[in-house]
Amino acid sequence: MNSAPLIELRGVGRWFDGAGTSGIRDVSFCIEQGEFVAIVGPSGAGKSTLLNLLGLLDRPDAGTLLIEGIDTSTFSERKRNEVRAAQIGFVFQSAFVLGDQSALHNAALGLRVQGVGLNARAAQAYSALREVDIESKWSTEGRLLSGGERQRLAIARAIANRPAVILADEPTGNLDIANSQRVIAQLKALNNKGTTVIIITHDDVIAAEADRQIRIVDGQATEIGSSVQNRDPSTRVSSDPDGSRLDKKVSLPSNRGILDDFSDAIAAMSARVLRTVLLMFAFVLGISGLIAATGMSETAAAQVSERLTQAALDEVKIYVPGGAELLLADNSQLDDWVDSLRELPHVVSIGYVATAPANSSRIRRLADSAPPPPNEYFLISASSEYVKMMGGEPEGPTTIELAGSHQITRGAWLGSAVADELAVATPGQGSTIWVAGEQVEVLGTFGAGERSPQLAKTVVVTSDVLQRVTAVGVTIVIRTEPGYPAAVADAAPFALNPGNPAAFNVETVADLRQLRYGVANDLGILVAVLSAILLALAAVSASTTMYLSVQARAPEIALRRALGASRVDIARLFVAEGVLIGVVGGAAGALVGTLGALLVAHLQGWAPVLAAHTAPLSVGLGLLTGLVSAIVPSWVASRYEPAQAIRG
Repeated sequence: MNSAPLIELRGVGRWFDGAGTSGIRDVSFCIEQGEFVAIVGPSGAGKSTLLNLLGLLDRPDAGTLLIEGIDTSTFSERKRNEVRAAQIGFVFQSAFVLGDQSALHNAALGLRVQGVGLNARAAQAYSALREVDIESKWSTEGRLLSGGERQRLAIARAIANRPAVILADEPTGNLDIANSQRVIAQLKALNNKGTTVIIITHDDVIAAEADRQIRIVDGQATEIGSSVQNRDPSTRVSSDPDGSRLDKKVSLPSNRGILDDFSDAIAAMSARVLRTVLLMFAFVLGISGLIAATGMSETAAAQVSERLTQAALDEVKIYVPGGAELLLADNSQLDDWVDSLRELPHVVSIGYVATAPANSSRIRRLADSAPPPPNEYFLISASSEYVKMMGGEPEGPTTIELAGSHQITRGAWLGSAVADELAVATPGQGSTIWVAGEQVEVLGTFGAGERSPQLAKTVVVTSDVLQRVTAVGVTIVIRTEPGYPAAVADAAPFALNPGNPAAFNVETVADLRQLRYGVANDLGILVAVLSAILLALAAVSASTTMYLSVQARAPEIALRRALGASRVDIARLFVAEGVLIGVVGGAAGALVGTLGALLVAHLQGWAPVLAAHTAPLSVGLGLLTGLVSAIVPSWVASRYEPAQAIRG
């Protein structure tokens, strides 16, 4: 049997200023196993400082603190955590009850730190609640308990793992007389069962219930008499016959409570709904921006690629020298060129188009002097075959033709978007618009072209209308059999002018196909940079909010450390919260971003392109960002010294 005192202080000092004038100085006394000791004194005398030292929440600056003859300065931090978890129970004046958790969960908090299984944990916690007569409140949240019930819950939490020592810091300070007497009675009952009880109080009536008293005044200790003398030892029941409990080998699980970490994180998140929602919104914003931008860029790139590929397979453009002069003065030359090209192998159809620059088209609805329309329109003069090649279908009394071949003058055909925006009446006599300062009759309309969607925003006019427009260019467009545009492009100049083929500038869209890869790559880099910025902002926002949460939860951190939680345990708690918020925010962001990309694709009439890995990537990014955002707050939380956190 160990004959050394349970706790012994030899000249212990702990101060909090450079001069050593606050805290305690040169304190020496012993406490035997099974005693009920009251530490008394006025506020600020050093009582709580002494309790923090006795509970291994703090370390002395001078002197020696021994437990069963062992110098605690030799204890590693892990050993101190193990001793607190298994052998010391704390009851604080403020109770430190987790308001958003049930009484049973609160009572089991120390058992959770020890890694006790769920079933055994619940049974021991419920037994502790029964000992303090609040088992009927087992499912009640801590914030809904009365002051007396919260303090009794704190006692239940302290005794759930049957500690050797109960350290109570002003446990009746916030209670009325009736509840104070009940708390003291319960502490005395524990003492009668063999538990050592050390109570700090400034109330002489409470102190008189103890076996002996130690008074702290100006940081120095003096033992004084007690009204309870020579208590009969037979009234106490030793809970450990060998008399050596504090130095038992206690080994807490090194990897415990992962599910508990996430359970506590969920509880903390649900208890602070607004903060959680704002945190998740930051992640949703970053992730959804990434997904939407990626989806829209891939969809747009696919559309561009598809159109380039389609055109590259069967389209050749020939820029005709002479431009508008050739078109307006002598259409027979243009017709001869078209006939020559039509005879080339693999040519399917040919059309031609004269294009006017936008700054000289001056398209108006009612008068040339009227304000310009809200959108800019294209102005061309084209053969009907060209419009058909581009996928436009004319609607009206006449087909689209150039005036050189037919006796139609001062006429116009409107794309569907132009007709709608200008609110043009039904084509026919009396329906007119102004083009380049001249009033022309609207002869018909046509829809958007499958190969050339801009046709919907185009006005096609007879060639005479372009006389008032400068810098008009004429292009012959050839549709070939699929795969033959390059061959036709090589042969076309010789068919037009064998003696001077260089007079014609020939272009095939096949030459542009390589551009789409560079464009897609550049667009991807831009999207990645913007997304990284959004995610970084989300991480910084979440980290800041969680850091503020750490400061607000300092009492909870102190409580968990007092119950034996290690620095790693505390860090894991906040990491779990960051990961959960990141994962949920990532999943929600994936959904929002996907819906946004689908909506834009629908409004644009595009076929949506969404990668299969988008959803798991979003969740993974959310997890990673949440983890990163929790690094600083979890580190700060883990560095809190329990005694300092309690004082804070």
